Amino acid sequence: MVNATLNTIKKRRSITNFLSKSVNEKVLQDVLEAGRWAPSWLNKQPWKFIVVSDESIRLRASDIVPTVFSSTVRVAPVIIAICVNPDLNPYHYIEEGAAVTQNMALAAHSMGLGTIWIGTFSLADEKNSTERKLKDLLKIPKKWRLISLLPLGYPKFKGQKTRKELNEIVDWNYFVAREEKSSAQEIRQKDSIKKILTPTSTPPI
Repeated sequence: MVNATLNTIKKRRSITNFLSKSVNEKVLQDVLEAGRWAPSWLNKQPWKFIVVSDESIRLRASDIVPTVFSSTVRVAPVIIAICVNPDLNPYHYIEEGAAVTQNMALAAHSMGLGTIWIGTFSLADEKNSTERKLKDLLKIPKKWRLISLLPLGYPKFKGQKTRKELNEIVDWNYFVAREEKSSAQEIRQKDSIKKILTPTSTPPI
């Protein structure tokens, strides 16, 4: 029997285009509920969600986000902005906002919706950053941070993705530096090829 949660995780894809079909309010509430139940340090729940359904605000947001996301933000029936208050947890508020985003994305997929995770958080909090501009647009107070935007709608196309095999990314008990080992092997192989191809070397038999 296939585990329903694991199946949802495996099937979720980033969706960049949506049907012109509104999102049912009950379904939207369920997506928000999934975010509400994300984990947080000492159960501080340092978040607030802004549901952007007004078309004029979405259009203005589409001019602010990186160009690759502009059309997605423009056509999405609704967008959810995930905000967090660093004062409630100055050490882990970014992860907590990310956990909320993931919960919502998975819940949305399980209900036939599509999303794409648009990271908006600016590490240096630059004045002209995407985060600052979106905060001004959405009237988010200065002390709050905007972690992500989730455009939400019914997918026009299904995405396809693959993942690395578990044996490439899982170690037992200790970290194994496969990448460094692999790179060293590639360098040795290239050096061997160079030696074979140099005019002074003995031609290979």
